[in-house]
Amino acid sequence: MPKAIFGKLPQEKKDRVLAAATDLFAERGFHRTEMDEIARQAGVSKGSLYNYFKSKDELFLYICNTGIQGFRETVWREISPHLDIYQQVDELFRRQVPLILAHPQNFQIYLNLASSGMRRFADRYTQKGEEFGAQRLKALLEEGRTRGIVRRDLDVSHMAFLIHSLSLIFMASLVSPHFQIRFKEYLGIHGKLDSKTVKATMGNMIHFIHQLLRPSDPAVQRTRRPKTAAPQRRKSNHV
Repeated sequence: MPKAIFGKLPQEKKDRVLAAATDLFAERGFHRTEMDEIARQAGVSKGSLYNYFKSKDELFLYICNTGIQGFRETVWREISPHLDIYQQVDELFRRQVPLILAHPQNFQIYLNLASSGMRRFADRYTQKGEEFGAQRLKALLEEGRTRGIVRRDLDVSHMAFLIHSLSLIFMASLVSPHFQIRFKEYLGIHGKLDSKTVKATMGNMIHFIHQLLRPSDPAVQRTRRPKTAAPQRRKSNHV
C-alpha cells in the first residue's frame, strides 16, 4: 500500500514513520489523528509523508496489516499444527499475553476499528484479518470432533466465535481501562492486575473453554483445573 519511494527509505526512517503513526492512532484514534502530527513526531515533512502514502487511510491500513495482522500470524505461526484443540487454545492465550504487553498500541488500534465511522475499513481489512483465525479454529474443532476428543454435539461455528471472542476480551482487558473495569467486575478481581493474577485468571479461562469442549466420557478428560490465585495482592509487579 505505501508508494514505491517508502520502500527505498533507510530502515531507521521507515521505523520512525511507522512508530509515530502507530502511537498516535493508538492514543487518539483514526479520526483525531492528523497527518501533520504524524509527520512532526516522525521528524519528516508533511509533504514527505504524502510521498510515502497517498492518504491517511492508506497509512492506517498499512499499520493494521503490518502490526495487527503480523501479530496474529506470529502467534499462530509459533503454535505447532500438530497440537490438538485443547493444546492450541492454551498456546493461543499464553503466547498472546506477552506480545500484547510488549506492543499494546497494535491492539488498541484493533479496538479502534470498532469505533464509529470505521465502516469503510471493514472490507479492506477486517474481512481478511478475521478469516484466518476463524478458519484455523473451525478446522481444529472439526478435527477434535472427528477424533472424539471434542463433544460431537458441539456447534463448531459458535464455539470458534466464542473462543476468539474470549481471547479478544481477555487481551483488551490488559490494554483498555474500559475493558479492564468490566473484566475485574465480572470476575471479582480487586485492586490492580498483577502478573500472578493475570496468569491465574488466564488459566481459569482456558480451563473454562476446555470444559465446554470435553465429551462426557471421563476417559477423554484432557486437562486439570489450574490453581486459582487470590484476586487481590498488595505487593506485586503490576502488568
